This record gives sequence, structure tokens and C-alpha cells, in this order.
Amino acid sequence: MMKLTKILESVLGELNVPKPEDAYKFDSVTKKDLGYGIIYRYVYTNYEDQIMEVTVMSTKRAKEPGQTLYIAFGLHDPDTADNEYDTDEEEERKYKSQTGANDMLKVLATVVNAVNQTAKKIGGIDKVYALSYNASDKRRKNIYDHYIQSLFPGFKKSTDPSSSNFTRFINTNFKGK
Repeated sequence: MMKLTKILESVLGELNVPKPEDAYKFDSVTKKDLGYGIIYRYVYTNYEDQIMEVTVMSTKRAKEPGQTLYIAFGLHDPDTADNEYDTDEEEERKYKSQTGANDMLKVLATVVNAVNQTAKKIGGIDKVYALSYNASDKRRKNIYDHYIQSLFPGFKKSTDPSSSNFTRFINTNFKGK
């Protein structure tokens, strides 16, 4: 019975909605123009003194009316801060790492803070056409979908089939440039 109680507490804790004040403070924020998009890297230190990062890449696809923000978070890898990964497998390994910090609400609040800061830099959330992410941990995909729909209610999950592995949410309040 005690084990079931702990599991339920864990699940219910994950389904709480994070608030801005729950977010970790950023140790640094950097910006790099990749030519096809701008990547913002938000670095913070978690409870376990692990250096973590949220990356938000702002890019405009030719057939879309505005910017898409691609969101990823995981362990900070200073060796790749200025370079891209050579392979998808290298990048995926970084984002699949689990920290064991049990701080999902703080992490999600931190991710939301990074997304909001990036949106502000491009003119506000109504100037963002889409939010995209690729869950490296498939067990968390439904949780991430829930939080995007809860914390960004103007964004609706895209049902268009895509060759991309990314889950996309389209802004129903998109105002363009």
C-alpha cells in the first residue's frame, strides 16, 4: 500500500501546473545565429547541482507564415554549445539523460520561462506560429502535451501528418509580423 501511495503522489505531483515562480533561475542565456534559425540556450543548475539547459530555436519554414519555436531540454553539454551535433544519435543521447532530481515541475516552469523569454525577443507569443518538440522519453510525451495545452491555451495540437518526428502545436491567435 505504501508503494502505491508513493506512485500516486509522484503522478499527481507531475500533473500539477507549474508557476513562473517555480522556475529555476538561469545561470546564463546565450544566442547564436545558425543561418537557418536562431538558437537560444538557457543554462541553469538543478537541485542535484547538475548543469542543465533549455534550448529554444526560432526558425521560419518557407511554407509557414511565422516563426516556429523548437524546444528541447536536458543536461548541458558545454562542448556542443557552439557547435551542432554530428549525428542525431549524439544529440538524442544528451536529451535522453535522466537526472534523478525529481524536479519535473521546476523543470517545466523553467522551460515555459525560456519559451516566454524567446517569444518576447521575437515580438510576443502572438508572433509565434508554432511550438514544436520531440520527446526523447516517449513516456513523457502525453505529459508534455498536457502542459503545452494548459500553459499555452492558444496553441492547438496539429493533426497534420508530417515527415518530422516533432509534435507541433499551432497558435490559433497567431498575428503574423
